[in-house]
Amino acid sequence: MAKRKDRARQVRMGIVIATVAVAVAVVGLGLFYSGGSNDQPYLALDKPDGTGRVQVVTYFSYLCPHCRNLEDVAKGWPETLPDGATFKRVHVAYTPTTRLLAKAYLTLARHDAVEGNHERIFRAIQDRNRHFASAEALADLVHGNGIDRETFLRTFASPRIARQVQADEREFVALGLTGVPALVVDDKYVINMALGRKQALAVAAELAQDLAAKRKAA
Repeated sequence: MAKRKDRARQVRMGIVIATVAVAVAVVGLGLFYSGGSNDQPYLALDKPDGTGRVQVVTYFSYLCPHCRNLEDVAKGWPETLPDGATFKRVHVAYTPTTRLLAKAYLTLARHDAVEGNHERIFRAIQDRNRHFASAEALADLVHGNGIDRETFLRTFASPRIARQVQADEREFVALGLTGVPALVVDDKYVINMALGRKQALAVAAELAQDLAAKRKAA
């Protein structure tokens, strides 16, 4: 009888552990996938309309497979945005590792070296399971591809880059975002990524077109 009770306790404990593990996995995935759960094309935040150029921002992480998939679909897409609209990528920075990668992305952008290294970093992390724990390791990867190692490290360590990472992360939180990839139009419209990558891009482009046309007519 005692053995049966012990066995029953072990089974119950196993179920509890498995349930907790699944919950943790789901929460962790939520950090890296902003999917949405309804059929509305976007969420309009309670903010006043902006002025000037319309900005479309995609929040991403080099650690996120969904972000890479969105990048594949969106190749050439920023060039299709209307006059009066701009496109910007922002790497999230809510962990030490993502903060390191966010600084790397901003460093590359500062020297117009994103084009030659963006996919390179995705491949290194997601295809070859590289783990970058230092700026030096990232500098070795990008050296000779539009930027040299010394320039990368110097800019990476600059206070300006650190301030920009902090500002971007504050904006990410202020927008109520909890995962990536995330598409935001003019800091007001958060696109529902559950629509699918192509449809989400189409919705973002339509909103940008409408906003740009209204500002041009004003």
